[in-house]
Amino acid sequence: MTLSPGERTLYAYFNSRVAARGAAEALQDAGFELPLVDRTDRHAAADFLGASTLYPEGEGGQLAEVDFEHGFFFTLKTTDDKVNKVIDIIRKHEGIV
Repeated sequence: MTLSPGERTLYAYFNSRVAARGAAEALQDAGFELPLVDRTDRHAAADFLGASTLYPEGEGGQLAEVDFEHGFFFTLKTTDDKVNKVIDIIRKHEGIV
């Protein structure tokens, strides 16, 4: 995913597919591109975290709550001015950014 100046990629993790899909649909309803929800695993999670453009501002400590063997995630490209709105929507659906 190529980013232009002022853009960020957010990675959101969820413990259920229902929560992840709910957040994805809420983001689409708010005018964002619909993120693709997928299953995580331990190895993929390390790659995603290493590529995050939000780190270190994200909530890395909360990632201990995610079951990477059975969790779900999505990525979303957004602009700096909309990051907080995206994070609020994700958190309302029990996601961790």
